[in-house]
Amino acid sequence: MKKGISRRDFLKGSAAVAAAGLLGACTASSESTQQSETEQQEQPSKTLKWNEAPEKIAEDQITKTLDTEVLVIGAGGAGLMAAAGAAEEGAKVTLLEALMFNGTERHWIGAVNTKSAQAANVNFDKKELVEELMRYASCRADQKLIQLWADESGSAIDWLADLMAEKVPGTKLHMEWDIGQGSHGSYKIFPTMHNFQNDETKETVDYFPSLIERCKELGVEMMYETPMVQLERADNNTGRVTGAIAKNADGYIRINASKGVILCTGGYSANKEMMEELNPTAYKSIAGTDSHSFNKGDGIKAAVWVGAAKDDDATCMLFDRAAIQPDRFIDGNWDDSGYLIFGSHPFLKVNLKGERFVNESLPYDFMLHAGSLQPKRLYNTIFDANWHQHVTQMHQIGCARIEPSESGGLLQIFDHESAEGLLQGLIAGGYIQQADTLEELAEKLNIPAEQFVATVNRYNELAAKGSDDDFGKEGYRMIALDTAPFYGARQGATILCTLDGLRINTDMQVLDTDGEVIEGLYAAGNDSGGFFAHNYPEYIVGVAIGRTLTFGRIAGKSAAKA
Repeated sequence: MKKGISRRDFLKGSAAVAAAGLLGACTASSESTQQSETEQQEQPSKTLKWNEAPEKIAEDQITKTLDTEVLVIGAGGAGLMAAAGAAEEGAKVTLLEALMFNGTERHWIGAVNTKSAQAANVNFDKKELVEELMRYASCRADQKLIQLWADESGSAIDWLADLMAEKVPGTKLHMEWDIGQGSHGSYKIFPTMHNFQNDETKETVDYFPSLIERCKELGVEMMYETPMVQLERADNNTGRVTGAIAKNADGYIRINASKGVILCTGGYSANKEMMEELNPTAYKSIAGTDSHSFNKGDGIKAAVWVGAAKDDDATCMLFDRAAIQPDRFIDGNWDDSGYLIFGSHPFLKVNLKGERFVNESLPYDFMLHAGSLQPKRLYNTIFDANWHQHVTQMHQIGCARIEPSESGGLLQIFDHESAEGLLQGLIAGGYIQQADTLEELAEKLNIPAEQFVATVNRYNELAAKGSDDDFGKEGYRMIALDTAPFYGARQGATILCTLDGLRINTDMQVLDTDGEVIEGLYAAGNDSGGFFAHNYPEYIVGVAIGRTLTFGRIAGKSAAKA
């Protein structure tokens, strides 16, 4: 959580406002041959753009050479699955991680036809799901990759579930079949979300420790605090990728990989320069971040430097959960925002003029896109004292769920009790405003009171009528705001990750700008592309991490068989 009280902290009785942030560390950068002080003054170094290759590391700077068969770069979900998959095939595997710890673990896993789904009698047409994902991407995606996830995610996640059952007794893979009416407005939804839970403690269970243990059992060499600096490709970047140059405390290391290199370093969501250049529309809407702070685009950049093709369409995962104080605007500061779970519910939304502007029953990033066209690219979420009843009736799914699922298990980040704790923490931090009258709330939100009151009155009139004649929201989600206290929060986008990556084929091999395979180079997770475009389909819950884990496993097995 960014600000407020987390579910776990609240249930432990904590009254402190919880803040999230990853441990800070320094990343290594490539070094060029030394120049004299006079030469440096006369020839100032050029600042390279992200897609401009730096000078190759000089041979006399390489202190050690290691040999492996499969080199996996990045020890997050994709990297751990890739390393285990390659090692299962008998390959000698080396896994590099830039930090002293593994990447961010995401728990909402999208998969199709798992054993859990079969047990819950979940059945739907996979073709319809594939078509919806393609439609969401405006067909700017590779349908073969989407079909691959639909066909293979079940077996990949079942493999992980078997591992978890072995390593953490009492752990079960639960799935969310309780998705309401099958659509939210005109947006189709499918029962895809899974997570690992302990049925006795009712806690979500981390799966990274079990993956790490399995990698060690399979003989994977794991090297932490060893960031990749450059890929090595033969024949002046026209031949095979032969390995990589990395750096640790002892200096530069050459790692030769006879079968292949798999890039799993994550996207570029923490690289503000790349974000501003590649996705300026999203960049101008971001008010907070839940991104891994070292997702700097290292894998994507290194591959582009040796001739790889990247998706043309910038795509990132934006959630409508960044609350900021009502005197703030979008200013490039992503570190001071509150985690507004209420932002992902279809409450009344008004712009800074106090006007309603859209059907609020939207996927998270669609709501943000509509808000980005409003003054200052911001808007306010408004709710009242009856919010407990309202969120139950609205029936959100996945990580936006507050009302417990009929599917059973712990299938939401917050329940009603912990959401109440979050609300109080956000009020204390100044991220949510509370008032006894609509006029007072408008004043606290810095929006025109007369227009705001008129907007709420009109909304309540339509709610009583049961028909949203102005914007067309479903009648069951049109609920009057008429009970004090009233609440409001100014909000923008929270960024989680980027989803535009390197072009790949169904073996996870990276392609060059002519669409040809770069032998010896693979990518998975958010280093890989071809699956999403422009938007993230939040109502197909968990599809991103489901793709990451599934394609990581496929990449490992493909490289090992090369």
